Amino acid sequence: MSTPLPPAQPAIDLAEPLLAQVGAMGTGYDTWIHKSIGPTTASRLMAPKAAAGDALATRWPASLRIFQSPLLERLSHISWKLIPAVWLPIVLGLLLGSTLGLGLAWGRALAWMLVGMLGWTLLEYVLHRFAFHWRPRSALGRKLHFLAHGIHHLDPWDATRLVFPPLAGVVVAALIYLPLGLLLPATIATALMAGILLGYIVYDMSHYHAHHARPKGRWAKAIKIAHQAHHHKWPNRLYGVSSPLWDLVFRTGRP
Repeated sequence: MSTPLPPAQPAIDLAEPLLAQVGAMGTGYDTWIHKSIGPTTASRLMAPKAAAGDALATRWPASLRIFQSPLLERLSHISWKLIPAVWLPIVLGLLLGSTLGLGLAWGRALAWMLVGMLGWTLLEYVLHRFAFHWRPRSALGRKLHFLAHGIHHLDPWDATRLVFPPLAGVVVAALIYLPLGLLLPATIATALMAGILLGYIVYDMSHYHAHHARPKGRWAKAIKIAHQAHHHKWPNRLYGVSSPLWDLVFRTGRP
């Protein structure tokens, strides 16, 4: 008895909005997103649209289009500068709130911040490994995965889709802080959250640096080499971006 062939995959037109197309993909979706396009492909694909007067293709000539809606497409482009601009004042506010506002000693506050930063590295690893690299089986799952991480693996050269949108980040931060506030004293929960958010800033800046900066120093070079290997050699390994700690603990580093 012959083995049935897998269903044929629909052709994907990279010049057209992608979200509406990826839902129809089947088992080939995971393989497809990990065959990243070259750094000039998006520019080549968008050039005719820009020449025809497409405002979005003109504004972001090196980006594949995700959404049919111009508004949603605009919202999908995030400058890395927004991350420190939005989150550093919040980190400072939480630190001052835990000390000057709630009376936690500075030494204890800084110690809990360090715990929070360590906690973030574990959260970063877990999210990257189990949420960003899960294999969706449904059309909706593929669309959600593509928005969360698939587009980044398909086009890792896009500098405007590397960092997490701050509005969505506020929702995630609130979901993290809620159980902390219920389980811990407000002083500790606030200082801990400051460390978690500082760890997140380090992560997003490390991620941007790994793709779009020339590293200086051994640590920066090691981070860049490991993350590039994750993209182009071992997508199911090297999940840590800002730190290799948990890849070492869970043995998901270099094979």
